[in-house]
Amino acid sequence: MPRIIVQAVEGRSLEQKRRLVRGITDSVVEAWSVAPETVTVVIEEIRREHFAKAGVLASDTAAKAAPAAAGGAPAAVSG
Repeated sequence: MPRIIVQAVEGRSLEQKRRLVRGITDSVVEAWSVAPETVTVVIEEIRREHFAKAGVLASDTAAKAAPAAAGGAPAAVSG
């Protein structure tokens, strides 16, 4: 029974989640030659204030990007 756990920052639509779990299930079925009924996919959504990259909370990064999206100052780009 393959169990796939996806961790992602919250904010995806229900339709995006449906496409993701269908694609993952189809890929596991093909790669491992198992029945779709045996594949379990769990999506663990992480709140932006509970996730950081390079020492910066994702909520802080999103707050800086918001003015740029609204036509304000450009947001910093990280590599």
